[in-house]
Amino acid sequence: MKEKFSEYYKLNEKELKQHWEKDIFCFDANVLLNLYRYSPSTREAFFNLLEKVKDRIWITYQAAFEYQKNRLVVINAQREAYKDIRETLIKKKGEIEAKLNGFKKHPYLQTAELKKQIESAFDSIGRDLDVLESKHPDYLDNDPVWEKLSTLLDGKVGDDFSKDDLEKLYRDGKKRYDEKAPPGYMDMKEKQNEGNRSLFGDLIVWKQVIEKAKEIDDSIILITDDLKEDWWYKFKGKTISPRPELIKEFKEETRKRINIYQADKFLEMANKNLSQQTTKEAIQEIRNLRLADERDIEKEIRELEMLLEDNGDENFKENAKSLVTKESSFEKAIRISSEEQNK
Repeated sequence: MKEKFSEYYKLNEKELKQHWEKDIFCFDANVLLNLYRYSPSTREAFFNLLEKVKDRIWITYQAAFEYQKNRLVVINAQREAYKDIRETLIKKKGEIEAKLNGFKKHPYLQTAELKKQIESAFDSIGRDLDVLESKHPDYLDNDPVWEKLSTLLDGKVGDDFSKDDLEKLYRDGKKRYDEKAPPGYMDMKEKQNEGNRSLFGDLIVWKQVIEKAKEIDDSIILITDDLKEDWWYKFKGKTISPRPELIKEFKEETRKRINIYQADKFLEMANKNLSQQTTKEAIQEIRNLRLADERDIEKEIRELEMLLEDNGDENFKENAKSLVTKESSFEKAIRISSEEQNK
């Protein structure tokens, strides 16, 4: 049973240890981009691990391309957060004041005094926000993350596929997406107007990983922060494992086993298998970020389901279903920015 369906079974500790001692570590673009979303101490902890395994790091051309393409978008999103918070504060303050105006004739509520307290509280928050913004590093002008990664990954980026190979992949990818064969089919609707390179980006990464594995003696440990179900086998909201179809395809193509992790699990496993000493706090920060992104996706799905329940029109339901993105707010910001760049 296990021999026939090995893609459904986890490796034992001894087998995992062997992989961690010899395999190449391959990072997807989203892992590199998420470095900008970590606190300085957590980012430094991640870089410490990368330095430790730098002789066994390799990334696909596609991942490097996506990192370079989206780096400034992510940096700008961090800067824009202060503006977004200010706008939210102004909106909420207006809503509270409007609500209080409805109680001007209340015999006990001193609305004028309450307004003063609210004004003072919002002003205090605004000043704190100004201080935080003033301390925010200007990565658009000087980006130490970019510089570190450029040095760390020098000579460790794979070659791109030829134009003919890419055209063949696009044709095969269309068929795979129609059949919902992972990875990448979840991008079909969101990225259909961004060109084939973006639409089939996940599949390009996957195929470049497979080609690399064919060239080396050992295998590959792939680290991706993609959350969508075309990478992960999920049951009742719980992530069980990487998609078994991916493990099977990789084995059929390379006769090897691939291990796939999200960033927080990667750090956790490195502590166990590489005698790394990343703090629990750093790992938890990365995990919390991933969980927050997952909640963004779940919230959007719930809102869509409620919309469908409220509208009985079958044509409307079909159109609404086609709009569900199943992507985090972070992924959506990158996608929207990319669409604007392509206009």
